[in-house]
Amino acid sequence: MLELLTATAILGVLLSIAAPYMQSYTVRTKATEGLLILGELRRRVETEFYERGVLPSDIPNSPTPNGSRHGGPWYSYATMFGQADDMWELIEYQPKGPHRVIALRAYRLPEWQNSDISLHLQIKQVDENTLAFRCKVNNSQSRVLFVPSSCQDGSVNDWVCW
Repeated sequence: MLELLTATAILGVLLSIAAPYMQSYTVRTKATEGLLILGELRRRVETEFYERGVLPSDIPNSPTPNGSRHGGPWYSYATMFGQADDMWELIEYQPKGPHRVIALRAYRLPEWQNSDISLHLQIKQVDENTLAFRCKVNNSQSRVLFVPSSCQDGSVNDWVCW
């Protein structure tokens, strides 16, 4: 009986240590899925740019926006993709001078310490025929734990250090 109690206690300690790491891994996996979502939205903007020669004022082939935020339209995840998501809440399309930012924002939930997990895809118009893209979390340290390493550094308002 003593061995069973000891084994149960050891198992409890191990699970209490492993659970937060597993939860962080699960959230990071969902954030990586966010990169795929941004990739689809990037493709829409890129196609429109190469067809018309200018960056669009909203995300092409999208439904009517839910409203305006940060100078551009925003869409709920359900409006944009036809179904709700347990992590992602909304998509913003922000004009930044001649450039654009697509922000994919998550709900603030205890699973990720109520952090504002947001992936920002910068769309930089390099010249009249070329766009450049990069993913950032806008220098928010609370987001870094949960997002892919390719998005961890830098500010969404930095258009020079490319």
